[in-house]
Amino acid sequence: MGNFSIDLLTECFGGDLPEQPLALGQTAARAAVVYLLGLFLVRVGKSRFHGRASAIDIVLGFVLGSLLSRGITGSASISGTFVASAALVALHWAATAAACRSHGFGNLVKGRTKLLVEDGRLLRNAMSSSHISEHDIREAMRLAANIDDLSLVKAAYKERSGLISIVTCPEPKTK
Repeated sequence: MGNFSIDLLTECFGGDLPEQPLALGQTAARAAVVYLLGLFLVRVGKSRFHGRASAIDIVLGFVLGSLLSRGITGSASISGTFVASAALVALHWAATAAACRSHGFGNLVKGRTKLLVEDGRLLRNAMSSSHISEHDIREAMRLAANIDDLSLVKAAYKERSGLISIVTCPEPKTK
């Protein structure tokens, strides 16, 4: 790149690691570029921040958000922000790919499903170790299965995402 290109980029973005505070326009330009980079990385990395996020997805979301914000404000170099963000997303992609192929590794990085209700009976020890109350179970029954009678629950699970899923008993056949 010629000096003109470097000068133009420095004028727009404040340089890779600005020596002086960024102007408002430079902060806005960095925000736009970092936003597009973050969107690209999340899409390429197949992250699930917006859906069934597990612990591994949530941690990446926090770390990536913190890292990207430093690139916007100029407290970190923009090139270093891009490289570190890409490295984190690549690591996340590799870890989730490995978790898909290895059940044990998946349990380690994504967590385990835990049975909370079986045949209408609350499994209090499992609920306690998961920090889930009877009120939480009843809320999930109403929201997920549209029922309020515990005897209609065949099983309830705390999923790896932290959500509670409900499996209902088949309706009795009427004559």
